[in-house]
Amino acid sequence: MFTLRKVERRTIWEATEPVEFNPEAFKSLSENAYEGDVNDEEDFVNYIQGLYWEDWYDVSEQLEANGFEEDANAIFAIFEGELKCYSDSSEKGETSWVEIGEADESYTKYGGFNSRYDTMS
Repeated sequence: MFTLRKVERRTIWEATEPVEFNPEAFKSLSENAYEGDVNDEEDFVNYIQGLYWEDWYDVSEQLEANGFEEDANAIFAIFEGELKCYSDSSEKGETSWVEIGEADESYTKYGGFNSRYDTMS
């Protein structure tokens, strides 16, 4: 008796709605202020990404207190906004294979299956 399963790999791309930021607003902050050039797109996007790992809630509150409500809302839209799927590889066909092995709940990373051989290659 053999235990087999079919496996599919899918890639899904999701994004929030686009929002606009005023880099000057972030220069007004007392903490975590933007210190880069307001015309340097790459520097600014890296700064915004870095805020995700900092206290971006505090940054949003500072922006609102400084009169930059649109930028405060944009921070929330970027980091907590609804993600919408814009590309799903399963709509374009599938990447699939068959595995042979045994059900084993200790293999949590592999969906509870200990694969000994697969047809992936």
